[in-house]
Amino acid sequence: MNETTKLAQWLAELSYEDLPEEVVNFTKRFIFDDVGCMLGGALQLGNKSILRDVISAEENEQSTVALYGVRTSAPLAALVNGAFIAGWDYDSMAAEGGGHMGSQTAALLAVAEGLQVTGKDLILAECAGIEAQCRIGRCALVRHKGVGGGGAHPWHSNTALGPFAAAVTTAKLLGFDAEKMEHAIAIAVSNLGGNYQHYFSWGSSVKRARCGIGAWSGVRAALLAAEGLRGPEQSLEGKWGWAEAIVGRQDSGEPWFDTSLITEGFGEKWNLLSYNTKAGGCGCVTTLQCPTLTAVELKRKHPFDYKDVISVEVQFKDDYGLQQAGQNLGTQLGETPEQRLGTSGWSLQWMVAEALVVGIPGIREQLNNIRPYGKYKEIEELSTKVFGTVNPDYYREHFGSKPHHKWGGRVIITLKDGEMLEHEPVIHPGCRMSDGDDKFSAHVGAINTINMEQLAEKFRMQADIAGFTSEEQDMIMSFILTMEQQQSIHDLIAHLVPQQMIERKAQ
Repeated sequence: MNETTKLAQWLAELSYEDLPEEVVNFTKRFIFDDVGCMLGGALQLGNKSILRDVISAEENEQSTVALYGVRTSAPLAALVNGAFIAGWDYDSMAAEGGGHMGSQTAALLAVAEGLQVTGKDLILAECAGIEAQCRIGRCALVRHKGVGGGGAHPWHSNTALGPFAAAVTTAKLLGFDAEKMEHAIAIAVSNLGGNYQHYFSWGSSVKRARCGIGAWSGVRAALLAAEGLRGPEQSLEGKWGWAEAIVGRQDSGEPWFDTSLITEGFGEKWNLLSYNTKAGGCGCVTTLQCPTLTAVELKRKHPFDYKDVISVEVQFKDDYGLQQAGQNLGTQLGETPEQRLGTSGWSLQWMVAEALVVGIPGIREQLNNIRPYGKYKEIEELSTKVFGTVNPDYYREHFGSKPHHKWGGRVIITLKDGEMLEHEPVIHPGCRMSDGDDKFSAHVGAINTINMEQLAEKFRMQADIAGFTSEEQDMIMSFILTMEQQQSIHDLIAHLVPQQMIERKAQ
């Protein structure tokens, strides 16, 4: 017991000198990835409603909104920038309990802008926020025995865990002692939410905003703790505390959670080394990635004209796979272009149709073909012909126990002349990051390595679309990758608004 107190004590006492070099490097990758996603996600239409609301609030001009240069309070800047980070579902993740990350980076940029902090302070605060989210998340992701693999609770990590990351990051920047740190965590518990209902509700764009909602909530929690608001003791592990509220208990009364994981290996186990980046041309939701890559390979093997397609069938292994990438994301129920684009990232209909029209998946291709750009009309038309089915016999016969995506993704195309084309599921290579070092690969189970050069390309894809010049991109990259040498965050904040936007506002 007393995991909350022990966690708060460790976080409060954690110093930059305690961070191994590899931890510092991976922390900078989180920031780098999040900033790139923030610049690209600033163009996401649903998030612009949040920006309009923030502008109308006219709060004190303390912190900067990326790209647009609007200044508002730190909590509201964290709200908008966090929503931008997850705008297109290419935001970073942590495999070790963290889920979707990004709230800590949004909090970092918003709160640090009003403080005199160094680059080392920024790295420390970001790292502490990530570790807090991962450690708390791991304790409630214990596999439920006999429940289909279990472990998946109906709460989204951006709002069920993100407030912890944002609260702790803010608390580190403000220099909280252990007592205030514990109150910040406890207050964050009172600001949690965000279930997965967005999967089942057409027209919902709130999922993409949840990274920002988590950031806003966490910053507010820390600021309230700074003003003296107190939270309950044992807010994570106590009776009806966070862990029990999230996953509950078995009928026998035994918990589905294990809060001892919160304090496991302080200073030795670094959960952020399980960094996971979506850089393979597919956004979030793994059940979309396999069918998308399968469609790409089918197009390469058979260079047909997409205008000749009558139907595109995506076969899944079981009902769960169909549910995850089917009804949940628009395959069966999408009636309008907006619905087929998807309310949770990219729908199966959109991703497969785009692969067949454009020929390759990728951030640039996706953002360049969204209404009203590029080949959006062709993609929208073809998306109406994509549907999902279940065929367990096919997977049993052709794969047996061989490794393949556990939900499947076989694609069958019927052409106007009656010809049928198909391709077996292409295994998505995964997203976890390493530089090919066997030690890192073994640590995170990486099967797809991505080096810093590739991560930089992901950054540039998004910054290009947002209108940043190559020189402006270079300055942002240089600052982040040498952050431990920086004496102030202000140069980075200044470069998050492109010169063309400054000139446009001045006119």
